[in-house]
Amino acid sequence: MGPPLVAVRRAEEVFRDPKVRELLLTWHAQKVPLLDMVDRLGFSELVDPALRAAIEGLSPGEVAIIRDAMVEEIDRAGSSPGATLPIDCGIAKVTGPVSVTAGSVDGRSVARVTPSHEAVATI
Repeated sequence: MGPPLVAVRRAEEVFRDPKVRELLLTWHAQKVPLLDMVDRLGFSELVDPALRAAIEGLSPGEVAIIRDAMVEEIDRAGSSPGATLPIDCGIAKVTGPVSVTAGSVDGRSVARVTPSHEAVATI
């Protein structure tokens, strides 16, 4: 398995900041599209066209899995710096559609991101 996507690593970094998590909680409650959140956080340049297309192609159910895991972790972490981005993504390079499924790691909800059956991705 290769290193995670640069965008995921950046998201992990900013998610540690309680002020960013507060913004994310508000945005999730407002149903702000995921890519708009990326743009608002200032790391659009890390989302290449294939990744952007994969995110745009997520079903409403897959987006809900991400939102639920994010809100649960934000609520759990409160204002502590100990939050962990609840995204389990080992994809090193997106080359097509992805699938998101609900999972659990150490009793915490996570959104597992994997290549879709019809897609090929470098893992």
